Amino acid sequence: MMKEHILKNNKKINILCVGNYRKDKFLKIINKIAIFFENKSKFNIYLSNDFKKNNKETKVSKNVIVGEYKKLIKIADIVFSIGGDGTILSTVKNMRIKQIPILGIHIGNLGFLTQCTEDNLTESLKKIESSKFIIEKRILLCLKIDNSKKYYALNDIVVDHGNSGRILKTKLSIKTSNNDKYIHLNNFESDGVIISTPTGSTGYSLSSGGPIIYPDLDLFNVTPISSHSLSARPIVFSSKNIFKIEFFENFIDASITIDGQTRINLNKNNIIYIEKAKYSAKLIAFSSNSYISALKNKLGWSGNFSNNTPN
Repeated sequence: MMKEHILKNNKKINILCVGNYRKDKFLKIINKIAIFFENKSKFNIYLSNDFKKNNKETKVSKNVIVGEYKKLIKIADIVFSIGGDGTILSTVKNMRIKQIPILGIHIGNLGFLTQCTEDNLTESLKKIESSKFIIEKRILLCLKIDNSKKYYALNDIVVDHGNSGRILKTKLSIKTSNNDKYIHLNNFESDGVIISTPTGSTGYSLSSGGPIIYPDLDLFNVTPISSHSLSARPIVFSSKNIFKIEFFENFIDASITIDGQTRINLNKNNIIYIEKAKYSAKLIAFSSNSYISALKNKLGWSGNFSNNTPN
């Protein structure tokens, strides 16, 4: 799931910068990136012109080439996603099938998905320049509602009771690689159900009692939200399975949310299908223990690494 990434010496590297243009420090970070690569002819720095829609002052360094996102993404070798974890989710969604390695640059405190902040930006850019990084492939969820178009999620897909204050009753079935038919797993009476990837296991699923799953595992997690039955527990499945979620006749309301960003209203006749996408997201990391460091930082885990064996 991880591999070293070495940039070819004889090729120009195109870096596309995207992100949360509403953040005050966005353009400041763009210009810092431009200054770093100013005398490095091997690298081209591009910026999507979407930032102009937010009425930002257009004081962008002359070393930055501004253009249309649809054209720039076709030539990009690396994408710098500037903002936060939510910005990376949007970046992955906007790339669709053409997934390019993403470096997350966090405006603020370090997130689970971002690898650097403004404070250590120069050090991170040096590692990009010298190819001292790895690419982590992260599995994606693929969602279909009935026979509609496909939606993709890096973190999770959440089915909940929508605008209703009543519990939602759902029927969950799975189709395994050894079966042609769906097998009924359980009926949930709850506030909803979360289907998450290992990447998303530290999000809504964790808050609802789900396990933390190391991101390079090929698994999905199903977590009921505030279930009315103590026997309804989170369960981990191989990503080879396909999930089907249906509703009962006493349906009142329901919605589905994709990565916390896209929300779709449902009706009682909708059938939801969720499976592993045919392509993966690619996130840039600077060491194999980046995820462990993020866990310790965000969850407040104590203690230091040590070679000493406890008595």
